[in-house]
Amino acid sequence: VIGLLLFASIIAPVEHVIHFGQQYLTRLFEYQADAFAVANMRGEALAKALVKISKDNKSNLNVDPWWSAYHNSHPTLLERLDAIAALQRKQN
Repeated sequence: VIGLLLFASIIAPVEHVIHFGQQYLTRLFEYQADAFAVANMRGEALAKALVKISKDNKSNLNVDPWWSAYHNSHPTLLERLDAIAALQRKQN
């Protein structure tokens, strides 16, 4: 019983680090998917679709970046639109 309690108290902070790493990877994959869309000349359509989804879901546009990085599996709308615009400028 003592070993289980000790393990639980040690693993709790490690779980937070693992969770942050998983969120980082998921967000990285989203940026890669956006880059794929831009590379295939679908950047404008993707941006319009993201704005429509955001409006339909009444998403919060003013999200704290640290809170978002830890809790959200996807980048915020503004982060994604900025990344898409940067990729499009780079492509042209």
